[in-house]
Amino acid sequence: MAHPGAPRWAIGIDTGGTFVDVVACASDGRLLSLKHPREAGQLAAPMLAGIGRMLAEHGIAPASVVRLVHGSTIVTNLLLEHDAPPIGLLTTRGMRDVLALARQHRRDLYAQHVPPPTPEAALFPARLRREIAGRIDAEGHEVEPINDGEVLEAAAALVAAGVQSIAVCMLFSHLAPHHERHVRDLLARAHPGLHVSISSEVDAKPREFERFLGTALDAYAKPTVAGYLRELSDALVARGLPEPFLMRSEGGISPWRDVVRRPISLAMSGPCAALLGVGASLAHDGQDRTVIAIAIDVGGTSTDIGLLEAGQPMFAESMQCGALSVRLRCADVESLSVGGGSIAQVSSGGGLRLGPRSQGAWPGPAAYALGGTRATLTDALVVLGRLPEQLAGGVRLDSAAALGALAREVAMPMDMPVPQAAAAIVEAAASTMAEALKMRAFERGLDPAACLLVAAGGGGAQHAAEVAELAGIAQVRVLPHASVVAALGLLGALPSQAREQACALPLDAAGLAQLQAMRSALTPDRPYDTVRWSLELCHTGQESAIEIAWNPSADDAAGLRDLFDRRHRRLRGIAMPGRPVQVRLLRAVFEQALPDPGVKAVASRGPYRSAWQDIPAEGVGPRALFAALTTVWVPPGWRWTVRDDDALDLHCMTEPAHG
Repeated sequence: MAHPGAPRWAIGIDTGGTFVDVVACASDGRLLSLKHPREAGQLAAPMLAGIGRMLAEHGIAPASVVRLVHGSTIVTNLLLEHDAPPIGLLTTRGMRDVLALARQHRRDLYAQHVPPPTPEAALFPARLRREIAGRIDAEGHEVEPINDGEVLEAAAALVAAGVQSIAVCMLFSHLAPHHERHVRDLLARAHPGLHVSISSEVDAKPREFERFLGTALDAYAKPTVAGYLRELSDALVARGLPEPFLMRSEGGISPWRDVVRRPISLAMSGPCAALLGVGASLAHDGQDRTVIAIAIDVGGTSTDIGLLEAGQPMFAESMQCGALSVRLRCADVESLSVGGGSIAQVSSGGGLRLGPRSQGAWPGPAAYALGGTRATLTDALVVLGRLPEQLAGGVRLDSAAALGALAREVAMPMDMPVPQAAAAIVEAAASTMAEALKMRAFERGLDPAACLLVAAGGGGAQHAAEVAELAGIAQVRVLPHASVVAALGLLGALPSQAREQACALPLDAAGLAQLQAMRSALTPDRPYDTVRWSLELCHTGQESAIEIAWNPSADDAAGLRDLFDRRHRRLRGIAMPGRPVQVRLLRAVFEQALPDPGVKAVASRGPYRSAWQDIPAEGVGPRALFAALTTVWVPPGWRWTVRDDDALDLHCMTEPAHG
């Protein structure tokens, strides 16, 4: 039992490819962090070990922990690896092959064979897709009722085939969900242990393939996620800790029992937490600054590039996960297959290529001395002297092994000295990141040169200045807690619920009156403190909508139209003031205050001064700055300054070479 006068603690845990990052924040303002190595094939065990280390090393009583928030990669990994059992599908008669037909987009215009757009044989094979009676028309009216006997017969056959989870996807259910809800109730009574996802709750928007796919993937993830979170929660409670909250792709957190009902929302959990951590950590200097944030995971396989506007993450309405394009509201993050474990290889024509293949955390780069023999980006950094002898988290680096791998795999085939080969690998990584960063900014109507680049992740500060110079950016900010920024972002997120209702209403006084009436139908499951309303608007006939904040008590149609026109011009380069605008979606985000207001969710000042204690307050490159949790590379022509808020700024002393 915690002492009555003891501080209360909140703990954030983010799982990466190599480490588990743990951040603990106390009600008295203390902020503690550590990195704990993961083990191959383990999910809950490394997290519990990392939390145990945090409690033991700092004398924190389990009873004093009032909130525990987890950012998970479990759903992303499932969608990439396809190693869960296939699911069953119940759908309207005639719609059985929607998931197989998809949109028929050709990724390669010149390929003779067009591969299926979804790996349906692995996820939802034809033999497990069943059609049932029951039909809603395009206006939301019932054409044919549900046949209970037919539903139960189809479900029994799927269960007999070994199905653990079923997706229920009925035509036009986003307009009238009562058929899907009735089917779910039938399945719950007949098969209590069966996992069921219904499309009207997973993705209540038009376009059948996108809605069906999101629901099928939600059902696919549900058994694994439910088992993992139940195991984790039981283990935490047994240790006297609270049940976990989970970070969702929309930027809020939810109790694990709520997340299990819609696990697809975990797909961008970690990157969203990282953007929230970056936004919360930026100094409030009074400027309405658009910030491009880049997060680099040295020990993993990828680089995440995310965008923030005025300190808040930008969001997208879809995500790419391997070959799958999933409609899911999530942080606007692009993942590149370039990371610390990316393999450098020489093609038959003598060209250098970095990635997309990766050594990952196991066996890892050659420098990890865990059995990896291929030359990687991390090995190149070791050879160049840009990494310390031991990484945060306890991984010791073998420089001789790194040197041997680079000599054998890259330097000898290219007939060049090993240091030159290492420099070429690092330059290739920076070039790839910079090009992706510029494209991401241009797609959003942003000029990279007008943005601040923020280094996040374990390796962000290692590459950020070189990436910035190639992208035409003159300033980089390195957060004092850059390598654990996702875990910190978890502690700043609010418990929230999102509710949506598809519609097709004109943006005029009559349409707004109907929206006001629709608001009462969007209610949360539990009490809330604040609500944020927004609308998705588009020109009549347009496919892609733009989200606009809506104040129901103040905004009129003319003001919303002006806001839409200005945002349309910024994002798409043109405004069409004479063309009618339609409301496609009403969204409400209900937020609660943090469970314990005494806990400071994000403390960006003070506790991390020790991170730079052995680093001069200012200086010029080239120099590697070895801090407690990260390494900062200051290239030639750059200078660094330690800020009053304990962040570190890098400035290009000449005009960046490329814009």
